[in-house]
Amino acid sequence: MRRLRTTFRWFGGVGLGAVVLLGLFTAPSDAGSPNVKSDSRIIPSLDGGESGFVTGGRNALYTASWTNESNATLTNVLVVVTLPAGSGVLSADPDVCTAPAPANPSDPVVVSCPRDNVRSGGTITQQIFFRAPVVSVETQSEVTSLLKVDEKTSDADTAHTDTFKAPRRPLTILPTAADAAGGCMRTGDAALATQSGLSSTNPLITTARLTGPTGQFCTPLILVERHRSNPTEFCGAGATCTTDIAVTLAPSVFSPIQLTFTFLANNRNLTWYKTGDGEGALAEPVADCPGATQLPTGLDACVNSRSKLGSMAVTLGVLWQGGPDPSWVG
Repeated sequence: MRRLRTTFRWFGGVGLGAVVLLGLFTAPSDAGSPNVKSDSRIIPSLDGGESGFVTGGRNALYTASWTNESNATLTNVLVVVTLPAGSGVLSADPDVCTAPAPANPSDPVVVSCPRDNVRSGGTITQQIFFRAPVVSVETQSEVTSLLKVDEKTSDADTAHTDTFKAPRRPLTILPTAADAAGGCMRTGDAALATQSGLSSTNPLITTARLTGPTGQFCTPLILVERHRSNPTEFCGAGATCTTDIAVTLAPSVFSPIQLTFTFLANNRNLTWYKTGDGEGALAEPVADCPGATQLPTGLDACVNSRSKLGSMAVTLGVLWQGGPDPSWVG
C-alpha cells in the first residue's frame, strides 16, 4: 500500500477546466437514499471543457466533489477514484488516500480515500494529482470516481451501502510524437513540447516552460499545431505568412511563460504575429524585447530571442503572460 503525502489546495477558475463544487445530480443507488449532487473535472482540458487532454508521462489534476442535500449525516465515507492503467499517483488533497499497485499492469489504478462524515448541506471534495501513462499512439481513456456512504442512523435498510457516482470524465492521452501536447505543470518541470525533429513533414516545434511561480498548484498548458489553409490565415492585415499555426492555451500567470517556436525558414527577422483575445480577433505583430526575462509594462507577449539553426531553420523565444488562447504565426 502506498501512502500519498503531498497536500495541496487549488480551487477556483483558471479558464481551462475550472473546479466546480456543485454540478450534475447523480441518482442514488437505492430508493430512500439521500440526494447528493456531484461533479468532476480534469485539467488541463481543451476550450474549458470537461474532457482532459494530456501528453503521456506528463501530469494532470483530477477533482471530484459531492454535496449532501439530504437531512441525514453521511457516515463511513469513502471516495474511490479510478485512473487509467499505468498512471502514477503523485499526491492527494486531503492527504488521506492509498493507491495499491494493481495486480496486473494493464489494470486501472484505484485510489481509496476515507473521509470524515458529511453533515446535511456539507460538500466533500477530493483532488488527485497524477502522471498519465506513456502511450505510443493517441489513446482515449477516462477517469471515474464514486462516493460510498451508509446511513445506519437514518436509513430503514441498514444492510446496504449507498454509492454516488461522479460524472465520467474522458481523458485523451497523447504520444510525445504528436502535433499537440498538454500537462498541468509546476515550476521546475521539464518544458512541454510538441513532436521533436524538424523536417518538411514536421515544420514547426512548439515548447513551453514556466519561468517562475504562477500562483497555482499546477498550471494547465496546452500546445496545438496545425497546417495553414492559406497564406493569410491568422496573419497580419495585408501580410502573408509561411509557418504552420501554433495555438497555446494557459491561464493568466504571475510569472511569464517562456514559449519557443522552431520552424523552417531562412529569415530570423520575420514578423511574428499573435491573434488578439477572442474568436475573430485580428493578428498583431509581437513586439521585440531582446534578452528580457520579464514582460515589459503594457505587453502580454514579446519576442525575447531570435536565432538561426543552420541555413533553413529559425528559433524564436516569446515571453507570454497566458490568457485566452492566441494563435502564433510568422
